[in-house]
Amino acid sequence: MNPRGQLVARLVPLLLLLLPEQGVEACGTSRCCFQDPPYQDADSGSPPGSASGPRDLNCYRIFGAGYECSWEYEGPAAGVSHFLRCCLGPGRCCYFAAGSATKLQFSDQDGVPVLYNVTLWVESWATNRMEKSPEVTLKLYSSVKYDPPPGDIKVSRSVGKLRMEWETPAHQDDAEVQFRHRTPGSPWKLGDCGHQDGAGFESCLCPLEIDTAQEFQLRRRRQRWRQQWLGTAGDPWSSWSSPVCVPPETSPQPEVRFSVDPLGSDGRRRVNMQGQLPQLQLPEGCRGPKSGSEVTYYLHLHMLSCPCKAQATKTLRWRKTLDLSGAAYDLAIISHNRFGPGPNQSWHIPAHMHTEPGALNISVKANGTTMSWPARAPRLMYCIEWQPQDQDGSPATCTLTMSKDWNPPGIATHHWSQASGAMWQKTCYRITILASARPEKLTSWSTILSTYHFGGNASVAGSPQHMSVKILGLNSVSVDWTPSLLSTCPGILKEYVIRHRNEDNDQVSELPVNSTETQVILGGLQAGASYSVQVRADTATMKGTWSQPQHFRMGPFGTCAHPCPHPVPALLLSSLEATGSRIGSGPVQQTSQRRKRKKPWW
Repeated sequence: MNPRGQLVARLVPLLLLLLPEQGVEACGTSRCCFQDPPYQDADSGSPPGSASGPRDLNCYRIFGAGYECSWEYEGPAAGVSHFLRCCLGPGRCCYFAAGSATKLQFSDQDGVPVLYNVTLWVESWATNRMEKSPEVTLKLYSSVKYDPPPGDIKVSRSVGKLRMEWETPAHQDDAEVQFRHRTPGSPWKLGDCGHQDGAGFESCLCPLEIDTAQEFQLRRRRQRWRQQWLGTAGDPWSSWSSPVCVPPETSPQPEVRFSVDPLGSDGRRRVNMQGQLPQLQLPEGCRGPKSGSEVTYYLHLHMLSCPCKAQATKTLRWRKTLDLSGAAYDLAIISHNRFGPGPNQSWHIPAHMHTEPGALNISVKANGTTMSWPARAPRLMYCIEWQPQDQDGSPATCTLTMSKDWNPPGIATHHWSQASGAMWQKTCYRITILASARPEKLTSWSTILSTYHFGGNASVAGSPQHMSVKILGLNSVSVDWTPSLLSTCPGILKEYVIRHRNEDNDQVSELPVNSTETQVILGGLQAGASYSVQVRADTATMKGTWSQPQHFRMGPFGTCAHPCPHPVPALLLSSLEATGSRIGSGPVQQTSQRRKRKKPWW
């Protein structure tokens, strides 16, 4: 025997050892086992009309993962073992043991040809009984299973519909796409997205529900024209994508009412939200956190007062109480979902109105204006806001100041020049002072004081300008006057004081009158005597300036005093009833002192 023959003789036994043997030992790997399955003695087939057993077998190529066969099993799965059978030709069959799984992956190196037709079926064995699926014959390489749309599906609204868009999986162009969707408590409904021919991206238009959340899932497969061109019977659909959860087009609105507590001694008041936020019903696959179908509610706060501060708005997580200063606010409840903010409910919280004179000291000099007020703590940021009373709709003037030191202790001061915004003369101002240790935090402000101030010399400007006197009887007259400018400034005018003098004997009497009255009746006068009458307007801190005296002489009933005063236009006279009439109430307060009459020089 020549050397070559000797070499072949030696290699043949070695090659025979490498071939698959018919013994059990050769099936210990993941390759397709070319020997009889271990259940040959079991009864085969399912009884007529049986609904159990394997079915819906699909085998295909997976991108980047070799090949896969999957199937479904109807009936009790406990104790069932599945075997994937493959026949390359007559008498040339093998099997994969899948155990209890209904899916099995293998490669083109596992003994199954992928470029030629093979016949595959599933045999399921349980308690000495074997059940068999229908057979499928195909070329594995030509049958492709596409991937489902990836997890980062973008969802938007477009002309009353939902538009879903995603990136096309690599090397998986020319797909057709289906979707299924359901609402809470309803079954799945199937829909078609059509053929996809976009470069790099695929999309689908889906129905949008107005007031109900939805769950969507999508799947893909190779278009049919490519399957027919390649000669395949039909590619399988991909698995369904992860749930895409979509909120209703219109978010449910909360039924919330709010109330505002009085301003406390700390300069803050509590806003209470009463009611419950709506609970949105969600489909089964959308009940986890951050599913995409949830609706979140926020409080949007806009502080209208103190427009010179750095931050005026703040969006807060929903809460039932909110502590705010006495400033004016707009408060809104905003719904927010994956599409952005939705409709909101808004309320206006007016500024706390305090009409009593506050602990505010204002001095105006040639070099500017100085304010001082009680300080609660050092190193607070103060916002001083002032606005003419008749300009509530226009922005207020304000300034920010930091009180570093107390000088004197417990008193904060601020000074500004005439050029930087002096108050006008004879004008009523509403002044508010707010404070915060953290001015960047909108909810940290508190009200120090809120009061009214009359700009200019209140003593002179507040003096009534017009008076009239009318005789009512032999010893009484009615005195009317136009309201003081101070009466337009809440809390500034304390009272009027009426003074009348008997010109014949210099007897003087003064009578205080309520600040809301513009008429008084003087009784107990002497018939035929001459009188003068004046009125002044007093504040809580100073006495006003007397008006010009009005002279009159007591005369017959129903006539003017003599000499008659110049007529006063009717529009300037108050028509208020003389509720403070003091006829018959006894003598008025006497503050007179007699002057010694000088004798005539003749």
